[in-house]
This record gives sequence, structure tokens and C-alpha cells, in this order.
Amino acid sequence: MTGAIFYKFMRYFILNKLPGIFLATFLMFFLFPPLNIIADQPIVVVLDPGHGGDNKGALHNGYIEKEMNLIVAKAMKEELEKYEGIVVYLTREDDTIDMNLKERAKFAENKKADFMFSLHFNMSATHMLYGAEVWISAFDDFYAKGHSFGQIQMAAYDDLGLFNRGIKTRLNNSGDDYYGIIRESRKLGINTVLIEHCHLDHVIDEEFYALGDFQLEEFGKLTAASVAKYYQLKSSLLDIDYSDYPVPAVPVPTEVMKQDLSPPDVCYIELMMVNEEAKEAVINLTAEDYDSRILYYGISLDGGISFDTLRPFPAGETELTVTVNLPTGTEISILAAAYNAYDRITQSNIILIDPLTEAEILAEIEEDEEELLDVTEVSLKEFTQELVEMQEQIEKKLNEYHFIIIGIVILMLILIAVIISRVDLLRRLMKS
Repeated sequence: MTGAIFYKFMRYFILNKLPGIFLATFLMFFLFPPLNIIADQPIVVVLDPGHGGDNKGALHNGYIEKEMNLIVAKAMKEELEKYEGIVVYLTREDDTIDMNLKERAKFAENKKADFMFSLHFNMSATHMLYGAEVWISAFDDFYAKGHSFGQIQMAAYDDLGLFNRGIKTRLNNSGDDYYGIIRESRKLGINTVLIEHCHLDHVIDEEFYALGDFQLEEFGKLTAASVAKYYQLKSSLLDIDYSDYPVPAVPVPTEVMKQDLSPPDVCYIELMMVNEEAKEAVINLTAEDYDSRILYYGISLDGGISFDTLRPFPAGETELTVTVNLPTGTEISILAAAYNAYDRITQSNIILIDPLTEAEILAEIEEDEEELLDVTEVSLKEFTQELVEMQEQIEKKLNEYHFIIIGIVILMLILIAVIISRVDLLRRLMKS
């Protein structure tokens, strides 16, 4: 159709001998249409709910990843379709469909997708890791676009309160992108990122998904907003306009952006003080990775056999002051471990502390009880002494008033005798 129209216009120009300027203008318009016409083409996005069919993905406490991914994807599609200038497709519409990675990439190619987003939930072999992350291609423009979107998505996770595990690349043994969905899509010219919303097997992340499907739908809406910001879309329905959103500019790398395969370069601890009464130790932890950031640190009190819950290591910091609760009845070997963005681990030196044993603690308690008894006995003696002194004072006072009382009684008896004699005398006088 386009060829026929082009032929008719050319024939018209030649037959009518129109000036060359008009012919040149037509050719320029036909071969290089104005930018506004190109801009009118909708953005095409493919959402890929990971796994499906017999491939259930992560399983934990009754949660099935393939089902969760689909809930997120459907909510994300519904939300994105509220924006103007975007068309959204799902690689699968239900949980019975299982597509291999090449089929998913081919689906995106057939839809002429500008971007594909592969949606997942995570688990770790040790069940110690938590947080969200975005995986992107390590190559060329795919890296630049993936990292640009990843920054928007990770900022949304930060606002939600999820731990930020970063934007990362990973290569396989052949030096190609490790994740098949990213690798197969890149071969077909489709930019793809893989989003791990959070870890199903860690209590810290449970609050973000365990309260019902509405939380999974919120993940979908959150990621939809990130896509809308990336493409600077607007929605009259939502009364949102991201036309001026500052999309991060990421330069196209001139080399393959390989992952960090080395463990953290520095992990060292120094004992600052031991508070035996509070049974606490304060240590200074220094951790640093020259190729990526330190994500977590853990503390062991048995020389690395077991660790407490991993704690976030503040971004941009290299030193921390850590308070450690000390157990009783055993020798303590304090050791720290630093985890980088690729979960490589470096352990620190060991600090030995001789804690109070149970016998010593009991002895201290008995000593405290004896001191308390001594104090009580002293108090009782002092109180008894005070009572005796009070009694003596009372007796002394009574002795002082004893003679006075006797004198008063004698006077009263004399007075009574006088009265009786007077009465008797008066009676005799009356008789005479």
C-alpha cells in the first residue's frame, strides 16, 4: 500500500513538472516523518508473570510464587492501562500456562514491545536474606535503559520501606546475561528487566505480602507507576501527569558491566568496652567493598558457627558502633560478617571475652544477699536499741512524776480526812 501511494505521488510530481523543492519536501516528509507523528505511536509494554504451569517458582508457608506473580501482573496491567499512550500485554493470563524463556521473548517481539518486565518473588538458600532488587542486562543500551528504570523502581521500594538490594547485572559462564529472560530478549532487541519484589522466606519481608492479595496488587500499582514515570506518561483518569518526571540519565557503557565476584575487601572489629553488670559489649565494626556496596552485617558469638539476624549496613558508611548482648556460662568469641550486594561474605577477626560464669553470678547474688542481710540485721539492731532507749526515757519520766503523784494522793487523803472531821463536828453541834 505504501509503495503504491509513493508511486502515485512520484508520477504526479513528474507529470505536472512541479518544482524540485516540492518533490524534496515530499521525500523528506515520507522518509523522515515529523517527531510528533512518531510520538503518537503508543508505548508497547509486555508484563511477564514469572513461572506458570508445573513451574511453581518459590514455595514458602503455602505461598506459591507463580500465583503471586500473576496477581501482581494483572494489577499492574490494569493500572498502566489508565494512562494514555501505552498498550500492555501479559505473556500469560492464568496459572496453567507454562512458557519457556524463548517463547516469552518471542511473544514480546511479536507484540513489538518497547520494554518487558519480568515479575518475581525471591527466596535465598540460607533463608537469611531480605529486600527487593532489579536485575538488568550487562550490555550496551540495554544496561543504560534497564538501570534508568531500575533507579525509579528502587526509589519506589525505598518509599515503601523495603530493603534496597540494588540494581544488578549477572553473567553466566559464557559471559552472557545469566537470567534467560533477559538474555533471550536481548537477542531479539527487547529491553527486559527482572524484578524481585521481596523475599518470601524472611520475616522482615512478610509484612509486605502476607496480609492478602491487596498487598500484591499494591506491588502491581507501584511498579506500574514506575513504568509511567519512566515513559513520562499522564492519566486524566488518575489525574496524574509525569510529563516532567526527571528520568535518570544513564550513559551507555563502553564495556560489559560485570557483577562483583569478590567478597568485601575489609571486615574488622575492635572491642571498645565490656559492661559486665549489663552483660553487654560494645564493638566498632569496619566494613568496606571497593567494587560494590555492603548490604548487611551479622554478629556471631560462637566464632562463626551461628549468626543473629542480618542487619542492614547503612549505605555510604564504612564504620558502625554495635552493642552486643553477652550470654552467660560460656566463653564468647565475637565475630562479624559483612555481605556485599552479590551476597559475597567476608568474616572479621575474633574477639575473645571471658564472661561471668553461672557460679560466679550465683556467688555475686549470694554476696548481695549477705550484704542485704547484714544491712537488715544492723537496721533491726538499731531499731531495737531505739525502742529500748524510748522505754528507758518513759520509765525515767515516770520515776520523776512518781513522788509528785504520791504527794498529791496524800494531800487528797488529808483533805478528805479534814472534811470528814468537820462534818462530824458539825453533826455534834447540831445535836447539842
